[in-house]
Amino acid sequence: MERTDAYHVLASADRQHVVHELSTRRSDPELSTLARAVAARRHRIDPESVPDEYVDRARVRLIHTHLPKLDEHGVVSYESDGDRIALEEDDTVERLLEVADELPAWPPDRRPRRVK
Repeated sequence: MERTDAYHVLASADRQHVVHELSTRRSDPELSTLARAVAARRHRIDPESVPDEYVDRARVRLIHTHLPKLDEHGVVSYESDGDRIALEEDDTVERLLEVADELPAWPPDRRPRRVK
């Protein structure tokens, strides 16, 4: 992956959250689990407190925008039924994570905080 492509992939906070979530988990999550985690980070809410409406919106963004882009760039693999989403294990992902380390806000904050 070219450096500019890596920055383009990481330009979205949601995609940063997806990459970080997948790189720190021991198992590949289902789409609903990943959507909840992304919604929690986006809204700075504990995952258990995220309203279903936020999870549904995150799920739609993942299905229609972020997962296809990550798949197109060889970062993730997933089935359209959303059964499991996996981070690829190759040089593309290593390069992406190297570029991510250069970002001032990487990794994304692990503990969501509600902004008042």
